[in-house]
Amino acid sequence: MVDIMLLADYAAGLAAIIYILSGSVKWILGKRREAIESLEAVVDILIHLLALQVIFWIADLIASYIQIPLSFNATGTVSEKISYSSSVFWEASQKAISTIMYVQTERALLASAPLTSPLSSVLGAATGWAISELSILAIFYMHLSYAAKFFSVLAPYLALIGSILLPVPKIRRVGASLLAIYLATSISFILSAQIVSRDLEKIPEISPLNPVDWISVSSKVSDITIKLGESATLIALAFSISIVAGYGLAGVFDSIYVSVVRI
Repeated sequence: MVDIMLLADYAAGLAAIIYILSGSVKWILGKRREAIESLEAVVDILIHLLALQVIFWIADLIASYIQIPLSFNATGTVSEKISYSSSVFWEASQKAISTIMYVQTERALLASAPLTSPLSSVLGAATGWAISELSILAIFYMHLSYAAKFFSVLAPYLALIGSILLPVPKIRRVGASLLAIYLATSISFILSAQIVSRDLEKIPEISPLNPVDWISVSSKVSDITIKLGESATLIALAFSISIVAGYGLAGVFDSIYVSVVRI
């Protein structure tokens, strides 16, 4: 398990030593202004290291508030949570597909007998909108599952590289961007999985062997579609907010600047 804060401390310490040595040499050579600039860089590194710890602390607080007991400093655990999210999204996709197959099977059975053939068209008209939306939702959740699986592998590297690059002034922007992506996207995937998992528990089960389900198929399919659609809407909202939050987070690190020379 990667300890982000420990890696950030090592990177910051190494960068600070380099700047202190560089500043000392410049001071001895009489380059006072450049020596002070090196000192500024050391102070800047320490401030950004503190800011990084505050940001992770806030991220953990947000996770706790939305009932996700998780520390984003523990990248291994975060990766496992995101991987689990992938399985939840896959389950939602399969639920949409199985519902479509159930309706189409029932329609085929109704159409096979002359007496019930007209009911097939009635069922098709009653569930047409739901089948169309379920087809979209099946694809949406399937690809969201793939994305979560990929990000579960990528997340630790984003956190690792970002935490190492952030304290170093020359490449800070890259590190800030990577960490912003890691935090915002991880929260979005894990929160989205919670939303979907909650709604999957509320979705009614339908069985081809239950005659009652044959009669109430239209209402049950509607309920399933509404629940899966509601979850998809909340997921879209969560990721939209995360994009804005991630952009803002990267900007926070860019806005921190220390200058003694200009005072």
